[in-house]
Amino acid sequence: MAKSMTGYGRGKSLNEPGWEVEIRTVNHRFLDIYVRLTKPCLYLEEKIRGFIKERISRGRVDVFIGYSSFNLEREIKTDDKAIEALYKKLLELKEKIGFEGPISLQLLSLLPDIFKVEKNVEDEELWLSLKPVLEEAVLNLNHMREEEGKNLLADISKRLNFINQKLEIIRSRRGINLKEYKSRLEKRISEILEKEILDNERLEMEVAYFAERSDINEELVRIESHIIQFTNLFDSDEPVGKKMDFIAQEMFREINTIAAKSADYEISKQVIDIKSELEKIREQVQNLE
Repeated sequence: MAKSMTGYGRGKSLNEPGWEVEIRTVNHRFLDIYVRLTKPCLYLEEKIRGFIKERISRGRVDVFIGYSSFNLEREIKTDDKAIEALYKKLLELKEKIGFEGPISLQLLSLLPDIFKVEKNVEDEELWLSLKPVLEEAVLNLNHMREEEGKNLLADISKRLNFINQKLEIIRSRRGINLKEYKSRLEKRISEILEKEILDNERLEMEVAYFAERSDINEELVRIESHIIQFTNLFDSDEPVGKKMDFIAQEMFREINTIAAKSADYEISKQVIDIKSELEKIREQVQNLE
């Protein structure tokens, strides 16, 4: 089922550690993911991006992740044995070179191996606790996007049916248009020739030339084919937005050709209505993944 690119999903963990995830998506030509994390969790960003890419193919995706009830900060500890050994070494060096000044705590803090940074929670443990909450947010998001997608497809289907009705009118006008042209041409030539005899063979040749030049059957067949292709995408499990947009462009091209070929007012009127509906369809398609 086609999905809208617009949606919102939220997930929250029921147990400790306490994660909260919000995901918002809007239209975009490609997949563009923005993850907002607090500093202690920044190393999880690539895992989160990979998780999103497997489940969303197009759109601007904003992921907001917060936590509570547990400590993600690194704990800083001192290596007491290393401090003692370094202090003794500095005293020996002080006596050796005859240095008069004191050995300060500031000096000791600048020496290597004094501080050790330890994590309160392991990286993999943290990711495994976040993953189900992220999954819940994505499922809620996709449910909303699917519902919106159904509404978009219903509107597009209604507009395609309207276009089909207009195409029926255009088909019905093809023969009438040819007869009207022949009648007008015959009348105009008769007025020019007045009392002279009308050359029916020449008239038929002119009508045949007009019929060939204004034949729109191929364009009508192609538009029908495009409409079938369009509706076949309704049940696709793959992203269809770009394909539908391309088909709509092709339909525009065919209907413009019909407008250029036809000199009939009624056909021109139907073409304007069809182009108006196609424009609205393209606007809706821009919202589909």
